[in-house]
Amino acid sequence: MKDLLEKFEKDLKIHLESTFASSNGEDPIRKLDETEKTVCDYVDNYLLESSLIAKDVERSVQLILDEFAKSKIKYIQ
Repeated sequence: MKDLLEKFEKDLKIHLESTFASSNGEDPIRKLDETEKTVCDYVDNYLLESSLIAKDVERSVQLILDEFAKSKIKYIQ
């Protein structure tokens, strides 16, 4: 279970970075918003293809999203 969760966390971080980087536009706040909007679908699809359930990943998702947003906002300033 721990290995599955670690892989999920790694994959989610990769998804966020690649989605943010490929987002059109120059406004980083808008890019961040667009990126965060993809997370629910990404997590749903990931869970369908794994043995994890939403309860397994909910805390990780929130922590990773918070960390990602902070890193991008810090970059903006």
